[in-house]
Amino acid sequence: MPTTPRAAEGLPLPAARPLPRVADEAFERFCRLAQRQLGASVVLVSLTADGEQVIPGAVGLPPEFDATRQLPLTAALCQHVVADGVPLVVPDARLDPRLHDNGAVRELGVVAYAGFPIVDERDEVVGSLCALELAPRDWSEDDLAVLLDLAAACSSELRLRGERERARRAQQQATRSYRQSGLLLLLSDAFQDALTVPDVARTAARVAATGLGTSFTGLAALDEDGRSLSYVSMASFVGDDVERWRRTRLTDDRPVAHVARTRKPLFYEDREALFADFPVVKEMEFLGEARAFLPLVSRQRLIGVLGIGWQQRRTFHDDNRAVKTALAAYTAQALERAQLLEERRHVARTLQDAMLTALPQPDHLAMAAHYLPAGRADRVGGDWYDAVVLPTGSVAVMVGDVTGHDMDAAARMGQLRSTLRAFAWDHPDLPSTWLARLDQANRGLGLDTIATALTGRIDTLGEGRYRLHWSSAGHPPPVLVRPGEGARALGRRSANDLLLGVDPQRARHDHTFDMQVGDTLLLHTDGLVERRGRPLQESLDLLIATASQLGYLSPDKLVRALTDALVSGHPSDDTALLAVQVRPCPGQVDL
Repeated sequence: MPTTPRAAEGLPLPAARPLPRVADEAFERFCRLAQRQLGASVVLVSLTADGEQVIPGAVGLPPEFDATRQLPLTAALCQHVVADGVPLVVPDARLDPRLHDNGAVRELGVVAYAGFPIVDERDEVVGSLCALELAPRDWSEDDLAVLLDLAAACSSELRLRGERERARRAQQQATRSYRQSGLLLLLSDAFQDALTVPDVARTAARVAATGLGTSFTGLAALDEDGRSLSYVSMASFVGDDVERWRRTRLTDDRPVAHVARTRKPLFYEDREALFADFPVVKEMEFLGEARAFLPLVSRQRLIGVLGIGWQQRRTFHDDNRAVKTALAAYTAQALERAQLLEERRHVARTLQDAMLTALPQPDHLAMAAHYLPAGRADRVGGDWYDAVVLPTGSVAVMVGDVTGHDMDAAARMGQLRSTLRAFAWDHPDLPSTWLARLDQANRGLGLDTIATALTGRIDTLGEGRYRLHWSSAGHPPPVLVRPGEGARALGRRSANDLLLGVDPQRARHDHTFDMQVGDTLLLHTDGLVERRGRPLQESLDLLIATASQLGYLSPDKLVRALTDALVSGHPSDDTALLAVQVRPCPGQVDL
């Protein structure tokens, strides 16, 4: 059964929250993603409470319902998903004895239905993500997998909102309760920017050192199996065999395991008191004297243990124990939030990977690509790469960059990318015509997306000769690497036409370059080269110099090596890199 937080934890959640009766952009994006993947007539995010259903996310909803975003539960199939807590999938609801009298079927004409549960921060089913059809439909396994993933993303969004509310209320209560404590004022702000588990560990160490005078801090997170703990950082350990202490089973006779089992803190004024209770820790090259081990618990669920230590002996009075408990509470909330964000990133990245399909591998070309998302939020973005073998036998290659680094950018990227590859396949003419038609569709279909793109068509001329036709819409130039000659950028600045989404009537142009066996063409987005405070031409020159040095590598190794060399750490912008190498066809002699 789902559990709710205890009042004893200090911040019980309300039994129900007012349901939004307006469109919510986050849930709208999930609906658009589902419709694009399934081609369904209607996709809804529905939430229920107190006998009503509201629809914060919808695609294809009739105008009269789109205006109110509200339906009675008698006309809602999602009530069965909420009541049963499991997906409801029917190809024809009229044939289901439990459903055929439902108002959605009888009055609104819903026939096929596939709905998956959405759960909130209490782990209670509060609604559904569903796809509807007005005719029978056999839902495929792929359809249901997409709905399952997007329902999980909706749940993560709902949980994150609940956690933000809990964090806000926790901050208010802590400020009131510990108005005299500078440490708790520091805690109220310290964890706001901690978005990953390592961030939480570093923030906890900094706050403990600043406010409590600690010398070392260790954060051990509960493993997925629920049977062990693993330290996020080993900074509080010394010696040659520190890795043996990284992971501990909950059944081990170690202080962190004991705290995890009992969920009660331990305080030791010096090392001798600790050794008396846990002799095994004598084997460590022990740092300092005093120690405190604090359980990290959120919503009655253990998520880890925080260990803090001092170089000198220390007496723990009731008041400073309460401060340390507050540190543990903030750390627990931040750690749980970071884990939820990681789950959301995983779902989002899975969806983006599904949109970036595998590259073809024709006999005369070897292709490889590498994508690196920017930032530390959703870890997805608007950059894309693609390649298509056209009906004529030519190969279309393309890269693009939609503004933004989030789920919305990824959704708009998917729309442009799919449209562009369809135009290339349907009319395998010059790349400029693909971009022109894409720009017109971008305006005509109401996408109104600002993006850059570069498209190319590689034709086989025979006798080991190939010709590249390419066109650019405000995009960085392609780079060609030729064995023995190094790398160079193709085209001049004047070869760059207007970016997409500004003026669809503006003329676009094509450019040509003759390629030969051994040449490698590099198409990239600006995240590979643009750096704050550095002139763009200097960055492009660095790319060309680095590509010249690494040009001997195969495409799959080259894209990784170039990205590692030019983009370090967390990139400030999305980065996509596509490498296309001309190789001899079977039976062709490479002269």
